[in-house]
Amino acid sequence: MFQKATTCIAFLIFVLSSANALVWPTANPAFLRGESIEAYVQATASGNPISGVFGCVRNGGKRFHEGLDLFGLRRDANFEVLDVVFSVLPGEVVYMNEDPSRSRYGRYAVISHREKGVSFYSLYAHLHSFDASVQLGVSLKEGQPIGRMGRSAGGYTIPKERAHLHFELGVKLSDQFQKWYDAEGFETKNWHADWNGMNLIGVDPLDFYEAIRSQRVHSFGDYLSQLKPRLKLRVRFDGTPSFLKANKKFSKIHTLKESEIAGWEVVLSQYGIPNSWKPLRAGSLKLPEGQDFQLIAYNKKVVDADCCSLFKMEAGRVSITQLTLSNLKKLFVQ
Repeated sequence: MFQKATTCIAFLIFVLSSANALVWPTANPAFLRGESIEAYVQATASGNPISGVFGCVRNGGKRFHEGLDLFGLRRDANFEVLDVVFSVLPGEVVYMNEDPSRSRYGRYAVISHREKGVSFYSLYAHLHSFDASVQLGVSLKEGQPIGRMGRSAGGYTIPKERAHLHFELGVKLSDQFQKWYDAEGFETKNWHADWNGMNLIGVDPLDFYEAIRSQRVHSFGDYLSQLKPRLKLRVRFDGTPSFLKANKKFSKIHTLKESEIAGWEVVLSQYGIPNSWKPLRAGSLKLPEGQDFQLIAYNKKVVDADCCSLFKMEAGRVSITQLTLSNLKKLFVQ
């Protein structure tokens, strides 16, 4: 039944950008028709569809939701959702969590995508099952089935009526996440290697799709580049972090040799994505003695919601939040 359903549903995929081969992750055509979010976004128990979009939309704005929840259109006799989930872009399967109990994502897959100078991921969570063709290292085309939508989750239960796809788009912070994880002294094992959710920073999927549809941007790299700056920092670090090696688009043109780099001036944009980097020699690093980083500028015009704020003001002083500090440690793990 599953394979037959896949074949039939695949014809309902709509291409948003022929140049980038971007498709919607489910067969529901509501977004592509310009309908409101009530027609495709799965709400939490509150019943408010806003609770299923990206941002500080949970617990009265105090809890961040790093993705987009999409409901299905087809059900079996037991009211279990049957919809197929599709890869939104060409890419490689880099991670599959087959034990739902090990993650709040439940059963999930991560697809790695590459553009010129940019590496990013798409993530598909709460799956019922994976398609038989999906294996680690396999290359997928846009619109190719990843699996069946479901309600798998570790540590809590998603009821049948709220079964959905949790969909993310974003970037990976570090190729040395395990080193950071070990240094932080977590009591639980990291089951997911570099594809642990703590090593991923998502963007608003709905805003990205709308930006592509309106031709405000023409690629994911363009979208990341136009994110508004929040903070500028100087950070002590010899050489080039793994994030920048995978995302050369965000490095300013320079002539420094690897051995000459003593640190970086980095701009953190919305959501904390580091989308502008400038290498520094030791003489221009100019950090206070004993400090490995320094906040040198912030966007006074932007105030993020508390649950995702990158900086805070106390008694007239500006400082970074724990969220920013944690992400800096991952980016610059030694």
